[in-house]
Amino acid sequence: MMRDTVDRLRSEFAEFPMMSAKTLPTALEADIASADIGIPFSSDYREFLLEFGAAMVGPYPIYGLRPVVVMGDDSWSVIAMTKRFREDNIPAADGWIVVSSDHSGNPVGMDRDGVIWIHDHDFGGVAQLAKNFEEYLRVRCLGLS
Repeated sequence: MMRDTVDRLRSEFAEFPMMSAKTLPTALEADIASADIGIPFSSDYREFLLEFGAAMVGPYPIYGLRPVVVMGDDSWSVIAMTKRFREDNIPAADGWIVVSSDHSGNPVGMDRDGVIWIHDHDFGGVAQLAKNFEEYLRVRCLGLS
């Protein structure tokens, strides 16, 4: 990720520490989680996991590998959320890592190429949100360009 993105996230979590995980996963844990999901983590998402664990970024949850107080008991885990949406037979979720969701409960997923998508249950379709995870963070979550 760009230095600016990491610095902005660090600043946000320094001001509001309850918005990010208190502990961080290891690289091995990230590798095991990726293997469990069956899709490799993109380099920018993996960096986020190792740096922040999981977090609320702006108004959106970013699922990860460590609990975040404001995200609830089981709504912080990328593994649990990905499996939940797959079990709900959400179209395309089998090919995604579910990294986030919107305010309507629609899953935001990352495909094998690192592209970010959303499945909108109201219109029943899938739409691209960002070309990569960092763009999703910057534009959708932090409101940057």
